[in-house]
Amino acid sequence: MPWSVIGFPKQKKYVEQLLKRDELPHALLFSGPEMIGKKLFAQDFYRLANKREALQPMDADFKLIAPNVQEEETKIYIETIRDAKSFLSLTPSRGPYKFLIIDDADRMTPEASNALLKVLEEPPAHSVLILVTSRPRVLPPTILSRCQVMRFLPQTDAEVSGAVASRRLPDAEQAFIVSSANGRIGWALRMFEPDALVHAQRAIHDFQGILKKNIAERFVFAKKLTEQKDYQNVVSFWLWWAHGALRRGNLAPRTVSELIRLQYILSQPQYNHRLALEDFLLNV
Repeated sequence: MPWSVIGFPKQKKYVEQLLKRDELPHALLFSGPEMIGKKLFAQDFYRLANKREALQPMDADFKLIAPNVQEEETKIYIETIRDAKSFLSLTPSRGPYKFLIIDDADRMTPEASNALLKVLEEPPAHSVLILVTSRPRVLPPTILSRCQVMRFLPQTDAEVSGAVASRRLPDAEQAFIVSSANGRIGWALRMFEPDALVHAQRAIHDFQGILKKNIAERFVFAKKLTEQKDYQNVVSFWLWWAHGALRRGNLAPRTVSELIRLQYILSQPQYNHRLALEDFLLNV
């Protein structure tokens, strides 16, 4: 049963050693940038631990929870954690382990975090909990202290290029994906979904253009952008491109830090998103 996730040889070797010794921790924290393969690594971990050839949607020993983005939710609530606690309390169906993966774990509400802490304090036998996050510092220290941390770093451009080379894209499009991915293989592979590459190229082209415009034109752009339903995804494209531009010395660090701040504000429904965009465009 080979790994399906690309890269991360040190992390793979460590997990294989754990499985060989049958010494799986009750709780792990997978920390690293978005879309580099942390969640897929966690799913592979489950398959290898429970000797599954593939991850089946109705597997009774596996549960993945995350914010319900389809219903425009940005948080993980206490009710979801309570359901997860009940799931872990059950005896493995096929076993030998029950796995709970919490993606975007930093989005748990304080009440949800407190409920999860009770699980960490008294973990059920034969259970493995994996928290996946790109913002570990947002999690309460009481949770961090009870998890074994595994850090995941972006891949090299060569590894990203190798992952997309088999798709036989024109050289210019492949170069765009590799340079914009900034080591995120998950992001690069997502560009092969219908229209994804076109949307990414348009978003980045518009961003590069608006940086050359005057204040009035920037405000008009902010208004038009927030009228689109996918403006949060557009800002994500800006940020991923900006990381790569910063690495190549083509962008000021302040622009990246401001984009990170903007992305966080846009993930919170209580804020005025158009005002946040205007403020960002006013200051870059």
